[in-house]
Amino acid sequence: MIFDFEAVLKRSAPSKWVRSLAYRPRTALPFDAAAVPKAAALLLDTTVYIDHLKGDLPPPIIELIATRLVHHGAPALAELAAAIGYLDPLDSRTAANLEPIIETLARVPPQRILVPSDDVWSEGAILAGILARTQGVPKADRRRLLNDVLLFLTAAETGAILISRNSKDLDLLLQMKPGVGVLLYIR
Repeated sequence: MIFDFEAVLKRSAPSKWVRSLAYRPRTALPFDAAAVPKAAALLLDTTVYIDHLKGDLPPPIIELIATRLVHHGAPALAELAAAIGYLDPLDSRTAANLEPIIETLARVPPQRILVPSDDVWSEGAILAGILARTQGVPKADRRRLLNDVLLFLTAAETGAILISRNSKDLDLLLQMKPGVGVLLYIR
């Protein structure tokens, strides 16, 4: 792939986004697992791994994951891996929390990991910056937002359906780039 920054800049159109976006009602968002096309591959957001580890994934999401080709986004895996470093080794609860994270990461097939392309990284950084500016996102939350945008655009680029519990950020991203495959859920 040849990196084309001018095309990325044209697609993201920073000057078009000058006002904050309003959140839409739940009924306007993609919460229907039955609407996911039968042949669609899935891409999991970090929320899916966390909710799975806690036993909080809704049955329709569990069923989709069990019956579809599942890809794993490098940004989501990195968020999980960061927890390994964040957890205090001197805290008595750390070992019990680390084990399922490490087991989850160890089970991910390397051939199913999707890494954001150069175009996705560039466009993702611009879109995350636009949202940070227009929505007043605090600096502390901007890295998390960038990871969400990277997963969203990776789904767009690969044609996968991004599954997430993060309806707030994905509502905004779907307003910026309608038509990207997303399935939202509530615990």
